[in-house]
Amino acid sequence: MSKVSSKFMFVNGSKVYNKFNKKYKKHKKGYVILGPPGIGKSTFVRRQEGELKDWIDADDLFSKLGVKWHQNENNRDDFKLNYMRCDYMLEQSKLLGYRIIGALFWEYKADAVVMPPINVHREYAKSRPDLNKKKVDVLRKLFRDHAKKFKIPIFETIEDAIIYINKKK
Repeated sequence: MSKVSSKFMFVNGSKVYNKFNKKYKKHKKGYVILGPPGIGKSTFVRRQEGELKDWIDADDLFSKLGVKWHQNENNRDDFKLNYMRCDYMLEQSKLLGYRIIGALFWEYKADAVVMPPINVHREYAKSRPDLNKKKVDVLRKLFRDHAKKFKIPIFETIEDAIIYINKKK
């Protein structure tokens, strides 16, 4: 039996969300898009125009809320609990009216998944020292299987996923 070595605490995130309110729009309805690492999510978020941005990079939000995505990768229980926190925070942020795009989840049913064609994904991933061909293939399978399990629509581009989401309103 595995022992949990990390003791996570849920804290009041009001200060974090108040800071994000100065940079990002709160909508009547929040949404979540998931996509594997190396598809351009962070680049997309950085390139948004306007005083208040529509989409938040989950990596930025989670780091401010205390999630360390590479924490305790050798302890399966801690690893699972850490990623389950991501699910909680995604849902909380969505209910608060934020639009989040990210790669971290455990069993979260997102509104859309982005999976670019393999050649495009591999090209993007070349700029990431933490990704290689094998890892990209493993991650793509994980995201594809997750989307299938939860019947989440898959799109080739972030822009196509956003068009779909905007039509759901």
